[in-house]
Amino acid sequence: MTFDAEDVEEDMGDHNDPLVLTLPVAGCNIKKILIDGGSSVNVLFYDTFKRMELNDEQLMSSYYIIYGFNGAPKKPLGYIVLEVKAGPMKVDTRFSVVNAPSPYNSIIGRRWVHKLKGVAATYHQYLIFPTPEGVMEIKGDQVTVREC
Repeated sequence: MTFDAEDVEEDMGDHNDPLVLTLPVAGCNIKKILIDGGSSVNVLFYDTFKRMELNDEQLMSSYYIIYGFNGAPKKPLGYIVLEVKAGPMKVDTRFSVVNAPSPYNSIIGRRWVHKLKGVAATYHQYLIFPTPEGVMEIKGDQVTVREC
């Protein structure tokens, strides 16, 4: 997996955008998923959880606290394991369900990227990972991220 000059689009300019993708999660096409290499936990926000028509009875008990970038503690409502697809790859992913406002629908951390054996490139706006058919790229959505 390599990057070269052709991987940088002319209209990208000098940006500071995070990598935001649309991915199928449990059969639902979820937009505004932040790929956060600094996060050790995957988060599914409760309003997204409800829009996916999942119910609270599916949540497993959670005994830990999540600390956000501002250091504020937040206890998850619970956790749920859902399948996240990236091209032909399927990864069972544990999400902490959190009832908090967010411009994103979900945050996926480094463990998920590592399970894919992937590279999340914010500058190039790609998630790149090997598949049995060869290397696959999923392009980030800079328009959507700027709305967030």
